[in-house]
Amino acid sequence: MSALISVLRQAIQRSSDATVEGRQRIYASARRAVERLLTRADMPAGDGSLLIQLHRLDEAIKEIEREFSADDRDHTGLQLDGNLPDLSTERRQRRSRVKNST
Repeated sequence: MSALISVLRQAIQRSSDATVEGRQRIYASARRAVERLLTRADMPAGDGSLLIQLHRLDEAIKEIEREFSADDRDHTGLQLDGNLPDLSTERRQRRSRVKNST
């Protein structure tokens, strides 16, 4: 998982927007990239690899957000709301809306 954390940290550092919203866009982009790579890969559909990798990505995101939350507490004395949207659920809902409208 350290490789995922490292890649996400680098993307956040390169971004001109390290706000919560900016980080959420980076995480959503990473999720789409993982989904594209794994659906294109030559893997049996039922092996669960996509779900495993998405779970690892979610864990990496949570770790980074814990770090940002700790940094914010250290600098402001306040704690940000730790309720992050579940991007996998949001993505699935968006996909089903598109499929239902066709």
